[in-house]
Amino acid sequence: MRQTLFLIPQELFGLPLAGFGWLLIVWCVVSAVLLAILARKQGFNKDTASYLPMIIIVAVVIAFGLPMFVAQHHGIPIRGYGVMLLAAVVAGVSFAAHRAQKMGLHPDAIYSLAFWMFIPGILGARVFFVIEYWNEYFYIPGDWKATFFNAINFTEGGLVVYGSLIGAMIGFAAFCYRHRLPALALADLIAPSLVLGLCLGRIGCLLNGCCYGGVCEYPWAIPFPQGSPPYERQLETGEFFGVRLTQNPRGEIAVGLIRPDSPASGQVLAAGDVIVEINGEQPTAGVNSRGETVPPLVAAQRLVLAASHEGILRLRKADGTIIRILLPKPPTWSVPVHPTQIYASINALLLFFVAALYYPVRRHDGEVIALTLGIYSITRYLLELIRTDELSFAGTGLTISQNVSLAIFGLALVVLIYLRRSPPHTVWPLQSSESTSGGKAARK
Repeated sequence: MRQTLFLIPQELFGLPLAGFGWLLIVWCVVSAVLLAILARKQGFNKDTASYLPMIIIVAVVIAFGLPMFVAQHHGIPIRGYGVMLLAAVVAGVSFAAHRAQKMGLHPDAIYSLAFWMFIPGILGARVFFVIEYWNEYFYIPGDWKATFFNAINFTEGGLVVYGSLIGAMIGFAAFCYRHRLPALALADLIAPSLVLGLCLGRIGCLLNGCCYGGVCEYPWAIPFPQGSPPYERQLETGEFFGVRLTQNPRGEIAVGLIRPDSPASGQVLAAGDVIVEINGEQPTAGVNSRGETVPPLVAAQRLVLAASHEGILRLRKADGTIIRILLPKPPTWSVPVHPTQIYASINALLLFFVAALYYPVRRHDGEVIALTLGIYSITRYLLELIRTDELSFAGTGLTISQNVSLAIFGLALVVLIYLRRSPPHTVWPLQSSESTSGGKAARK
């Protein structure tokens, strides 16, 4: 884990980085060069002008949104997560452009598509995460400025793959409609690039410490440092005491697991024991200051978190027995956990080869993207079983990603069945060896 690679100072040669400074100057120069190249190739038409809204949005963020971030961090921290996200985009777009040229589609079409998909994808990924964890991480009562900053600060992690997929699909559909390109054929073309980008992006999750798994005793288990998301989660769940609390079918707080060779081992405590008090307080459901219902398990975890900071956990069992568990010194590293980020990266890499190798033998446009999303939804569902960073969603007993996985799998299955019953048809490779772009590709 390495969240920050290095820090860029707030000012260079007397000129600020953010606001009306270096970053805005660089962005304006890059945008002007891009528009000049497009205008030279195709004239200043509607396609060229379509870049202007995105250019203006980014300029506004740099001028008015970024200064607050820079001031808070005393510069611009270059995050490992952000670097890997950039590497994912570059690798995915480059591979798609290379494949497009082989199919007879001009690479410029892919570069334009990437522009249309990137920002909606980031927005979708962030919105999905903010909605999921609004109360836990973002909302600060009475301080909307801080709340807004928390919501837009995605460089430290907090992007959800499915949210990115939904946002990118909106940009993809708009691009295909705008340029009259065959959506299913283009989706098949970029399918390998999507999972290639995911493969690199998950390494960013490892550097950031997010998307972590449960406690693991395998040789490849990874500990995370103090202050990391897995560490904080283990403070909350009592992992350092060696006892993990859960909620039994009757809704009572009970001992779910006692870890061997931990402070809790050797105590008069066993899995299944009902706990009625934690450090003198009952872990009962209640209502917080925001008027939200707090379930018993969440109340218990908050009491355990306070006990972790105090260094002593006192549990009263249903039979009246009181158990005292001491934590003499807070550990500097978490208990080793499943490196689910690496599992996900390997999974995406394998999917990349599946999609790339299946593409030449496809019989219908849409097969590759449907197969890729169908397999990914299965593997993502299974990975969620060993991840511990997401809780049950809407009383389903499944995480929000597992719910979305079921929906994606069902949709992919329906598409594959429909395509198999249709006559074989593929748009690319084009019969002409001459590369085309935009509407030309659609008319071939």
